[in-house]
Amino acid sequence: MTPSPTPQPTPTPLPHVLKLLRLGLHMMFAFLLVFGLLRHLLDDPRHAVSSPVLPLVLALGGIYLTGTLWENRHARGATGLDPTPFAPAWLASVTALWVGLVVLSIDFVWLLFPLVFLFLHLTWPVVGIPATVLLWAVAAFAPAWLHPEAWTAGAAVGPAIGAVFAVAIYYAYRALHAEVTHHRRVAEQLRATRAELADSEHQAGRLEERERLSREIHDTVAQGLSSILLVARAARGTLDRGDAETAARQLGTIEEAAADNLAEARRFVRDLASPALGESLPEALRQVIERTRARQEALGESLDISLHLAGDTGRPLPEPVNRTVLRAAQEALANVVKHAQASMAVVTLEVWDDSVTLDVFDDGRSFDGGYGYGLRGLEARVSALHGDLVIETGDGTALAVHLPLTSQREDTP
Repeated sequence: MTPSPTPQPTPTPLPHVLKLLRLGLHMMFAFLLVFGLLRHLLDDPRHAVSSPVLPLVLALGGIYLTGTLWENRHARGATGLDPTPFAPAWLASVTALWVGLVVLSIDFVWLLFPLVFLFLHLTWPVVGIPATVLLWAVAAFAPAWLHPEAWTAGAAVGPAIGAVFAVAIYYAYRALHAEVTHHRRVAEQLRATRAELADSEHQAGRLEERERLSREIHDTVAQGLSSILLVARAARGTLDRGDAETAARQLGTIEEAAADNLAEARRFVRDLASPALGESLPEALRQVIERTRARQEALGESLDISLHLAGDTGRPLPEPVNRTVLRAAQEALANVVKHAQASMAVVTLEVWDDSVTLDVFDDGRSFDGGYGYGLRGLEARVSALHGDLVIETGDGTALAVHLPLTSQREDTP
């Protein structure tokens, strides 16, 4: 039995949203850095070459790009060197270069927004929030001190609004990241649970198949060999008494039983199908009765077995129902022979529109109520087809099997 493929969970767009947010942060940093540089060059083109702004911009861009590429490669598993221990030094370098640019030109104030996001992401909240306030103070009031001619109140309000939005977006990003982590954990648990379930179903299928094969062997090969053994012992005693004619009949019974048992075993090995089900169910029951009667005669024990039919017994029935009825008759007659010491048994088959009933009655000893392996296997067969097995005892024993024809399973019990 091969377990069915494990379905994969439906992917969610949240990881892509997080990637876009990170990419947007890096693009915004690059845009604001280049925008500030262009504004500074356009404002004072004569001192652009000699100004330290350009080297600071190149250094800030290089350090920022190096850190982000390193972190991205480590996240993808492309490098084993963890950048986390170096994150404080990297953040301090980026911040120092930004402060230097703000001191030189008010055009770099708006880099505050991505810097706030970086501080909140790379430090604890107890550090990130005060750092955000300090960064805003630098962006708002350092230009007022160093460039009072270009400073306005909007230069303080604008960075404050940007810092607030940066904090809000950061915590929204954290909420999305937590949701993605939760979904990933749930998906992993779901995959693990499905794998365990598939393995459990596989093991259950193997155990069910073992049980089925065990019942088939018990009801076919084992019963046949038991019959051969009993008749062979009886034949040995007959030969010891010098009764050649009776011994010949017993040997004929042994030969017939062995041939039938060999045919059943071959069919069983070939396709695990039930023996004698190529015939109609009544005919298969007659063969079971004849074999049982012949064995009893060979043992010198008289057992009168009759078959009664009622309803539409000629109609085709589902193969699992046919097999279960036949096995029930074999098990019941085997118990009659082994335990009941009966002189008469009656097998009754009734086939109606919605059900099949098999009754086996004998006039032998009462049933002691203990289920052996054969009856437990028969009970499992009947239960698998949603049927009922009832055994009543008193003056003899009656075994009844009732199988519905409207809800029976079509798989092998």
